[in-house]
Amino acid sequence: MKWSAIITTYNSEKVIGSALESLFALPSGEKPSEVVIVDNASSDDTISILDSYNLQIKKILNRQNLGLSKANNLGAALAGGDSLFFLNPDVELMPGVVTALQKFQEENPKAAIIGPAMLDEKGIRQSTARTWPTPLVIASRRTPLGRTAWGGKISLNHMNRFNSSSAPIKPHWLVGAAMWLTPGGRKKVGLMSEKYFLYFEDVEWCWRAWQRGMEVWYEPRAEIRHVCHRESTSGGVALKLHLKSMLRFMTEHPGVLVGAGPGGEQ
Repeated sequence: MKWSAIITTYNSEKVIGSALESLFALPSGEKPSEVVIVDNASSDDTISILDSYNLQIKKILNRQNLGLSKANNLGAALAGGDSLFFLNPDVELMPGVVTALQKFQEENPKAAIIGPAMLDEKGIRQSTARTWPTPLVIASRRTPLGRTAWGGKISLNHMNRFNSSSAPIKPHWLVGAAMWLTPGGRKKVGLMSEKYFLYFEDVEWCWRAWQRGMEVWYEPRAEIRHVCHRESTSGGVALKLHLKSMLRFMTEHPGVLVGAGPGGEQ
């Protein structure tokens, strides 16, 4: 089955080369049928790096930053693979990951979105399979509540309830740095919501998958490397975008305000 890699870049000069090299270094049976890069008007040397891969990639160069969801969807429109692997530019694929994801997809026809385990530079697994972000969860992560025993327990459950599993498990949602969209998922769930410029597009996508009778899976036997930088914690524009997307999500899905949400292991 053919699959396409889709990466949106924005001032990604420090990481995009390693991401592309990891894709091209995959074993022959795992290589993508194509790699589609969508650049959101980078002002650093990202374009120069992409130009050096002209014979190996398809690319879309946006004149302005259209946001992650819209850029990813533009990439999906250009891609011809049966399955689509949406990747951040700061990930590196490891041999075996595609085989594991394709095998899981074939064995689980209701799977819409599948996420691999993500390892940091030291090989430590990151938290990428999580519970719904309720107001208590957000407070435990962004206010002094998280420093209390109760708040710490809430945060730990949110981050690690599913992520600590060594076997495939159905979380509420997956962090969007690496999301494998199956053919059935694309047909029944669709692509990312372009209402979200940045942040919470992954949460909303998974919510929609559950609502439409499909499943979201975390497959820890598939592994990638991920160099994560959380801009939303540093203040400024990124934090404002994060809060704006959070408010939009909670307005569109008010059930999350009381901890109610579709799907996932309870």
